[in-house]
Amino acid sequence: SHFGSRQRSRIPITQSTPFHLEQGKLAMAEASARRLYESGFEGWDIQQATYLTDYLIMTISIALAFLAYDAMRGSEFGLWGLLTQFGLFALFEGVSYGFGGITHHMLDTYFEKGESMERSWGHPNSEWMFAWLMAVVCAPLASSCCAGSAFAFGELGIGWIKVVKVCGAIVSVFEGYLVFSDQVDSSGTVAVYWAVITSLLSCCACFSRGSRQAGVWQVFIGNVVRLAGFFIIIFAPASCRSAGGSRFGCPYPEEFNHNAIYHCCIAASVVLVYAGVMDKFKLDRENAYNLMMRQKPEGRMCGC
Repeated sequence: SHFGSRQRSRIPITQSTPFHLEQGKLAMAEASARRLYESGFEGWDIQQATYLTDYLIMTISIALAFLAYDAMRGSEFGLWGLLTQFGLFALFEGVSYGFGGITHHMLDTYFEKGESMERSWGHPNSEWMFAWLMAVVCAPLASSCCAGSAFAFGELGIGWIKVVKVCGAIVSVFEGYLVFSDQVDSSGTVAVYWAVITSLLSCCACFSRGSRQAGVWQVFIGNVVRLAGFFIIIFAPASCRSAGGSRFGCPYPEEFNHNAIYHCCIAASVVLVYAGVMDKFKLDRENAYNLMMRQKPEGRMCGC
């Protein structure tokens, strides 16, 4: 995950030394099963599956943001309306995970070159920090808009949407501060717990108008799947952040690890929430049209 990989590796850093034949065979065997957290990249997942699933979330989320925008055309635009809130959620989500994917992709590139990452601004191989900054700043905003979508879905009022947006902005500023102040290894954690809080709120908010409302179960299940993804990275055993025999007790495969599975949950959750939002939007638009037709005065009939 671009947020779930903040923990330290137990793999010791080794110095590069000439290998004799047996050491060369051992190195080839280890290369065939690539480590999650390589020496010099402690705490950072550089598996290809991790950043490819980051890009998957980016593609799906941005596509759904544009579909939501397209659906709003011809309808009354509302800054705090349902589709606007979902569109912002999908857009921030896509941007956040997109930059998260770029971050891990860049770190993987350093590794392939035989280099190490740098965790301080202005040093060689610190360019990845720009992408990470964008990821951790956008993530709390996406979580706030996710809750905003549920609040708009449940018609709880603009006030609650504004409150959750302000809280998300505070978390975003805090995450940005951590990255700017060279505390990058501590960043991302608060954003994850904020996402858990907003998803829990969303699960409750979507039922405020009852359980028979159009799209309510899609929105609810979408947020449950989102929660499941975050719980995967929060409660993943420490062995999942190791390699080879050190992974004993980890329930997730090494090549498609807990971070990649978490990303798949996030991608599925965005699709489910979109489906529920669109169901409610279409029904609301149909009801508004029927109400307008009933209130429309009948024309006078006259002969010529």
